[in-house]
Amino acid sequence: MVALKLTSRVVGSMRLLFLLVAAARISLALQLQNCYAQDANEQLTSHKITDATTSPIQNKNAQIVSVKKFGAVGDGLTNDTDAFRAALESLADAGGGTCLVPEGTYVISASGITPVHVPAVSSGVHLVGEGHRESVLKVNGMPTNHLLRCDGDKWSVENLTFDMGDYTPPKVGFAAIVCRGNNWRVANCAIVKSGRWAIQAYGGSNWSIEGNYISRTVPGAMPPAGAILVTAQNGVCSIHARVIDNVCEGGGIGFSGTDGIIARNRVNRCGSGSGIFVQGACTRSPKIISNVCTGGLSGHDRNLGGKWASVTGFEIWAPKSVICNNVAHDNDAGGIAIGGQNSIVIANTAYNNGRAHGGFGGFAVRVNPHKGASGSHSIFIGNSAYDTRYPSHNATQDYGYLEQNANRDRAFVGLGAEITDIKQFGNDYSRNRIGPMKSRAPRGSAVATQISPEMKSKLKALAEDADLPDNARRALRAYLDR
Repeated sequence: MVALKLTSRVVGSMRLLFLLVAAARISLALQLQNCYAQDANEQLTSHKITDATTSPIQNKNAQIVSVKKFGAVGDGLTNDTDAFRAALESLADAGGGTCLVPEGTYVISASGITPVHVPAVSSGVHLVGEGHRESVLKVNGMPTNHLLRCDGDKWSVENLTFDMGDYTPPKVGFAAIVCRGNNWRVANCAIVKSGRWAIQAYGGSNWSIEGNYISRTVPGAMPPAGAILVTAQNGVCSIHARVIDNVCEGGGIGFSGTDGIIARNRVNRCGSGSGIFVQGACTRSPKIISNVCTGGLSGHDRNLGGKWASVTGFEIWAPKSVICNNVAHDNDAGGIAIGGQNSIVIANTAYNNGRAHGGFGGFAVRVNPHKGASGSHSIFIGNSAYDTRYPSHNATQDYGYLEQNANRDRAFVGLGAEITDIKQFGNDYSRNRIGPMKSRAPRGSAVATQISPEMKSKLKALAEDADLPDNARRALRAYLDR
């Protein structure tokens, strides 16, 4: 009987303890729930979706508006240009905010979202879709303006598709998206059926074009046309610009700027110029890293008087370029051409280029006396160039490495230009149709070995640079430890 009473007391105590613990847990849960609710209410208050369609937005930089609240339909038939204009103007008047583009196809006039020279997306404004497969802006005729003009600081365009309908306007300058300003980004968008340029950027600093898909289906070599063009504004080039992780089908990338990064892009079937072209004018110290350029085409270019134009994978004229871990293959012309002095070329691969006709190399050092540019004083470390089709086909990559001799090229006779002081270490230029190397410079520059203290310091810094892939850093360390 005593044992029974003791057991009953113990059970009762345990029940009481369980109830106290449960009560404490419930109290804590309610406190946490209240905290979460308070946080959620604060977030909803600071990112309120505005229902008004006419009055200006009062709270700056925190508003989210839907373009449908301004009358957009998104049925692929109704012209929604005015709705986009009104929504973006409202945010601009408020000092910034986000314009959401829900799923749908929105027809935009050929004259673009705003009049000529008026930005649609301005400082602090973000135009954001639900995804580039879901939110589509479609031009309804031959463009007479940029579809979307963006100008200012800290703006963005993201998760949208721009359907340009294969229209090729006679005026060169028109693009789906044109960009100016600082600290902006165009990301995760698709520009399809692009007739001329898809994205154009003018000057500015610390901005990025990243993760976009661009397709140009208009046939033939008709430059100037391509996927992405980065150029100067009033003679001033970009600074610290990034063109990264983009896929470009049927058009290439043109870049100019200081300390820019062109990385992890894929360019297929470029129809004119080069897959990736880096200008020499006002361009210094770019990094061209882990890009792939393939399938460059050839054709009669009517802008060049009907001359035959063969497309190279990469053409880089900027001095002090860092060119590493890129791949150029199956282009009608050469693989990777370097025309900028003091460039560093590391761990790149070029194969099966020169499809159209002979005379091309996997790697080429170029010269342009008219502009005072050449690839002199550059260094090649751990690169590979070969042709898997040799010897079955005549129109293949002739050499792994090739130098241009301006004194022997008829157009440059008398200008006294030549390539000098090229350094080579650990490169594999074997298995090409004619041979591994051809140095056309009079003094056999391809065998020079000494490097300047400045170049050595730069190589040491690059060996620890996180932007470079591991294989490039390993090749650099092997060179420095030799």
